[in-house]
Amino acid sequence: MKNIKQMLIYTVLAAMIIIVVVLIFVHTKNIKLAEGTGTYNMYYINASTNTLEAEKRVVNLVNDNTLMFNSIVDEYASGPKNSNSELILPPEIKIADKRYMDNTAYINLGEGYNSLAPNLKVLCTGAMVYTLTDLSFIDNVCISVEGVPIKDSTGEAFVMNRDNVKNNPSIDPEKINRQTVKLYFADNSGKLVAEERLIEVKQSLTLENQIVEQLIEGPEKSTLSPVIPSSTQIKDIKTEDGICYVNLTQAFIRNTSPSTEKITIYSIVNSLTELDNVNKVQFLIEGEKLSEYGGDIDFSKPFERDEALIR
Repeated sequence: MKNIKQMLIYTVLAAMIIIVVVLIFVHTKNIKLAEGTGTYNMYYINASTNTLEAEKRVVNLVNDNTLMFNSIVDEYASGPKNSNSELILPPEIKIADKRYMDNTAYINLGEGYNSLAPNLKVLCTGAMVYTLTDLSFIDNVCISVEGVPIKDSTGEAFVMNRDNVKNNPSIDPEKINRQTVKLYFADNSGKLVAEERLIEVKQSLTLENQIVEQLIEGPEKSTLSPVIPSSTQIKDIKTEDGICYVNLTQAFIRNTSPSTEKITIYSIVNSLTELDNVNKVQFLIEGEKLSEYGGDIDFSKPFERDEALIR
């Protein structure tokens, strides 16, 4: 009887171990590397000017935000990597603990922070705030020293962000997200060819706006040609109920060649409909719908994607 009980206990323990191993395997399997890498700004102190300076760092992108957050914090804490020897992270800055919740990063520093001069404390906290809020899912940063929160003038825990930390006037306080987009330009045969590009998308601009800006700037590949007149300016771009309303200046229709009108239209339509939230594109010129474009294209209705024009 005793042997039977022992066998049952061993069997249950073995089953539990197998379940734990399987769960770990599944969790690890689900954390996949995203395609390619991303570039993040990491801010350090320029020792000669006592200002902050951004160092662009290429990091592997992962689909798990917690892993991405931990990776960025660890990478930042390892210090500057480029050849500019003036960039420093004071050795007194030791990150004892890190976590994030509800778009806020919580960083706990070691006691060495307290030995820094006041100006270095300001620069170090600003550097961490700007570095961490370069992540698309981090808006605020709360910093503690040995578990004691840094407080604001009211005695409350200081919730820092790009609007309330002191920083260099030369550093743009606007948060920038990065995203790979697919842009369509013309090739020599008159077809559209996709060009993937990693772009910076500011909070003040929609991604749709940024895509059309990139199309106006033209392709990076020498084998492709721009299709939108360079004199075209964007008045406004917004998406509602799956329809992207692209409001452009008169230069768009005035300077387009009749032989490339269709390619011009669908370079924009096909690029924008790569986005999940865009199904159709409605063009406006100076805020108004036109009945036709180029004499034979109905410009009054939204355009759907045309795969036939893509090579």
